[in-house]
Amino acid sequence: MEFAGLLRRRGLDIGPEQTTAFYSALHQLDRPGLRDIYWAGRVVLVNQRHLYPVYDSAFVEFFGPPTVDDHGLPPLPQPAKPTSTVEREADNSGTPSPRVAELEEKADEARLVPSEVQLLKTKSFALMSADERRKVAALIRRLNPELPRRRGRRRKPAATGPHLDVRGLLRAALPTDGEPMRLPRRRVPPRERPLTLVIDVSGSMGPYALALLRFGHAMLHAGHHVEVFTCGVHLTRVTESLRRAGVDAALRRIGSEVDDWDGGTMLGSSMRDLVDRFGAHSAVRGALVVICSDGLDRDDPLVLGEAMRRLARRAHRVVWLNPLKGDARYQPLARGMAAALPHIDAFLPGHNLVSFEAMCRALAARRTAA
Repeated sequence: MEFAGLLRRRGLDIGPEQTTAFYSALHQLDRPGLRDIYWAGRVVLVNQRHLYPVYDSAFVEFFGPPTVDDHGLPPLPQPAKPTSTVEREADNSGTPSPRVAELEEKADEARLVPSEVQLLKTKSFALMSADERRKVAALIRRLNPELPRRRGRRRKPAATGPHLDVRGLLRAALPTDGEPMRLPRRRVPPRERPLTLVIDVSGSMGPYALALLRFGHAMLHAGHHVEVFTCGVHLTRVTESLRRAGVDAALRRIGSEVDDWDGGTMLGSSMRDLVDRFGAHSAVRGALVVICSDGLDRDDPLVLGEAMRRLARRAHRVVWLNPLKGDARYQPLARGMAAALPHIDAFLPGHNLVSFEAMCRALAARRTAA
């Protein structure tokens, strides 16, 4: 409690909840040393990276610096220096390492209280502060919709099934001189439908594009079959960049690869390119396609309309997220949006976390319910 009081005098916003959490964290550790106390306090008591130097100086003043004799570990590292990123992300500091970034993200998630979660869910991504965007990133990782399944194509060995496993039968009969002791079976298991994200990265879509990229990263690392594309002046596949373990590193990689970020919008040409290049690929055929764009297209609306018609015929379900729809006064009067609307299964806002939850429900719904 005295250490928490010292931190409050140094300018940190520490309430009774953080003090209690720090007390509980120390009792979860087995014979903690100074290093353990340092990291427990930093994770629980500090909620902004620029306050790490303030915390370090207060810790040394109160406890003294950790030495080499403390559990045989070297002195504590210096706080990570902030680095600039190509993304318009509210988080202005770099990621020291994937492990440290993961611990900090989990700490952000643990600090969220129900009232704060409800406020963050209804707030637009474009109006969030740096700290709010970091906390929303923890909430986005919780979104894990149950995607619909379809019948697979390959038979696999199973305990029961309608098909006889002839190869398994012959292999199992070898030790018994060709006499089969049992009849192995095969069945066709269902497969989860792939998810494809097409994200508009024009100037007006920056905050919303980053949020959906974080969703794509979370879905990809949750084991789902995900393909991610950005569209601006042209179409760019960024799936491989999102395979990086750290989401911040993945976003920085995407920022260096996508050369039309904050550029114009040639949505019709991009969607036509998607259907031409991936129309026979699992990224489109039988997939759940989510398009995030405000529909303000510089292309000929006939091009977008034809591309969306072809896409709707190949995809299992097409969901369009338009952040402008978050305004109750919005009407889809833009030529591009009006041309695409007849070929969409679900038209939803994409400006906050509540709309992302609605998107997850739309993805899990049956096609006949669209």
